[in-house]
Amino acid sequence: MNRHKVAITSPSFPPDIEREILKEVADVVITETDITTEEGLLSFAGDASALLLGSLEPVTRRVIEGMPNLKVLARYGIGLDNIDIKAASEKNVVVTNDPDYALEEVADHAFTLSLALTRRIVRMDRMMRAGKSGHEIKKSVEPIHANSSLVFGLLGLGNISRRVATRAKALGFRVVSFDPWVPRAEFGLIGVERAETIEDLLKAADVVSVHVPLGPKTRHLLGAREFGLMKKSAFVVNTSRGPVIDQAALYDALHSRTIAGAGLDVFEFEPLPPNDPLRELENVILTPHIAWYSEESHRRVRVDVSHAVRDVLTGKRPEFVANPEVYSARQGS
Repeated sequence: MNRHKVAITSPSFPPDIEREILKEVADVVITETDITTEEGLLSFAGDASALLLGSLEPVTRRVIEGMPNLKVLARYGIGLDNIDIKAASEKNVVVTNDPDYALEEVADHAFTLSLALTRRIVRMDRMMRAGKSGHEIKKSVEPIHANSSLVFGLLGLGNISRRVATRAKALGFRVVSFDPWVPRAEFGLIGVERAETIEDLLKAADVVSVHVPLGPKTRHLLGAREFGLMKKSAFVVNTSRGPVIDQAALYDALHSRTIAGAGLDVFEFEPLPPNDPLRELENVILTPHIAWYSEESHRRVRVDVSHAVRDVLTGKRPEFVANPEVYSARQGS
């Protein structure tokens, strides 16, 4: 049997797990640096049968058509917005991901950012380190309100958002969500109020936590108009995809105090450039697209994705397939 080449384009770990799972069918190679261009992908992995991907690599039509041996694109994670799924299907390439890993980790991260904002934890820490007195700190962070007086807004009501709702309800928040794709009855079943429109949600919420996938309809879903609808005391948290928020508009809203603050794990351009003006603002908490991370989730996604690649390379169907039409076409041929 011919051995395949499997290329890993996320270089943040030694590929021991991947090599062990794929050792009978493939040779595994890993890049030394992040690949963020089409040219880089084709140069490193043009002859590969499989790509194991992060969120930065542009797997475009040009890339897919330039890889004659390609059989499977496997995403370390959930989002598939950096992959041209239509082009992959046309080339009979399977696209797979791991949609149920790290759900608890991302929910924890989103909710932790929310609490850090509403309780002004980061500002207190900075002032303490600067030698400020308790009286000075209290005056600086006023007002802080009880959770029971606040509305926790969820933009989207998917798997992660529902976990955030559980955490917010447990700590006393009133939880409201807008998601036009979720049946009305489901909101009541999980104890979440349903906002009729996104405008209703933004006007009511003290925290808006973003949990929507990135696509043409959600790119820049939150911009200057939407921030203008929010309370001046409100916070926005994003652990989904950076481009869901118009980052320039967010900066303006934070700088002008149109809204009170933000907690961001994802950005319009990643990694966040060293000179990005968001870094200069004291009313924003920044983390490096790491909400997914725990030792357990990191191992799990690597195991799951490696098994999916092995399945495809050995003629089996993996558990999660983002473009099932590939298999329908095969059965019909």
